[in-house]
Amino acid sequence: MQNQAQMTIKFRGSDGWGLASRYEQMYTNFSLQTYYGTVTKIDTVIPSSDMGSGISVILKTANSEELVHLGPSWFILHQDMNLSNGNKIEVKGAKVSFNGKTVIMAAEVESKDRILYLRDEDGIPYWCAWRKK
Repeated sequence: MQNQAQMTIKFRGSDGWGLASRYEQMYTNFSLQTYYGTVTKIDTVIPSSDMGSGISVILKTANSEELVHLGPSWFILHQDMNLSNGNKIEVKGAKVSFNGKTVIMAAEVESKDRILYLRDEDGIPYWCAWRKK
């Protein structure tokens, strides 16, 4: 029988949503904007073939419809939030072009009196728990 010090842990990783991914390297705090609108669709999304499933919403603003990526499914589905079609929300995020599509990579989503924080002040996703010292 192995003792605690001899055991190793295998991590599953971030399923392609980690800091070193091509996707995450597109995000920048310098292009943050706030978008207001109504949720018209909630769906799953796979931004690229090397990534796992994520959650997205279509946000109908006064002038357009925006595709908003919230984050990986395994993270978003475990948050205490109630988001549905018809909700009026405010999204703070960075608009980027990724694999030929324009998307908003969300940092925060506000609905009614609640805020879902997805990224810290440095833009690092909360699903990436390990940080440099």
